[in-house]
Amino acid sequence: MAIGIFGGTFNPPHLGHLRLARAFAARFSLQRVLVIPTFVPPHKQTPDLANAEARVQMCRLLFDEAPFEVSTMEIERGGRSYTVETLEALHAQYPDEELYLLIGSDMLETLDTWHRAGDIRALCTVCAAVREKGKTLDANGCVLLEDFDPIEISSTQVRERVRLGLDVTDAVGEPVARFIVEKGLYADAYTPARKRLREKLGDYRLRHSFCVADAAQMLAERYGADPEKAYFAGLLHDVMKDTPREDQRRMIENGGAVLTDAESANEKLWHAVAGEAYLRTQMGVRDPDVLNAVRYHTTGRAKMSLLEKILYVADYMSADREYNGVERMRRLAESSLEEAMLFGLSFTISDLAQKEQIIHPDSVDCYNEICMEMQKKGT
Repeated sequence: MAIGIFGGTFNPPHLGHLRLARAFAARFSLQRVLVIPTFVPPHKQTPDLANAEARVQMCRLLFDEAPFEVSTMEIERGGRSYTVETLEALHAQYPDEELYLLIGSDMLETLDTWHRAGDIRALCTVCAAVREKGKTLDANGCVLLEDFDPIEISSTQVRERVRLGLDVTDAVGEPVARFIVEKGLYADAYTPARKRLREKLGDYRLRHSFCVADAAQMLAERYGADPEKAYFAGLLHDVMKDTPREDQRRMIENGGAVLTDAESANEKLWHAVAGEAYLRTQMGVRDPDVLNAVRYHTTGRAKMSLLEKILYVADYMSADREYNGVERMRRLAESSLEEAMLFGLSFTISDLAQKEQIIHPDSVDCYNEICMEMQKKGT
């Protein structure tokens, strides 16, 4: 009997895995294919790894057909899951059967670095197939699955989509998608906010929001603020940015906010005021520090809190920013929020002055306050 061994983290298993396994089974006439979720993967870090029981159950839901059988042998063994140990156990259990190790191209490329790679080749026939369309493989002593048409999806992409609040049925099938939702897998405390942002922002602004959230969290960890609060404020700071101007104004008025004369004259500033009103009235945010951070993330102001400064700087230095001077901003942010803010304020004030546009008084107050503080410190 020919037995296929199809192992992996399966975090989660997806339709790409299923198509690959079906193709292997048909090509090599495999009477049995053991689908074996790892306990702890030896080759990669997986901070969002679902528990073993959940991954086993998802595999059973996806591979619910002959010749597939889900094996928990690596789960039961515990510890790091080394393929050679699994092969040795199966060889002892089925001494007269031929074993086929089924892997994708991503695993083939690192096969020679695996624990006891030579013994792996001695214990089984290694079979490989491409995971990306148009990619060619170096057989490297393995048997290649020719003319395979892969589904280009990864478990990482599935997890990211879940975190965005998106449906993943098309990637994992209805039973697994339903299981992920029921068990709350891969979602986190910010998933509802990300889903809301997906509905309100275009792709460019959405990516910017994620990058600012990451930068704000990093700065909070560096300067002693609450990283979760900073991430949340960064994530939602531009929630109203892509909303039409008339709807921004309506949100401001309905939320009881008031535009200053300078803000009324500059529509580009409305999204911050509208964003604060949106968080307060539509999302039930009550933390004044978060609300103020969103409200003043564009202009700054005097007497800014630590979180307000963090969000202001994060918006300037996020990974998606590419303006001339952003690398200097990032270097300054590593050592001093105030110096980074001064650089950002100088950049904005100078740019507005050159264009003969209105400079918000809050920006001037913020700039002057930081200058005076730095003069007192002798910097």
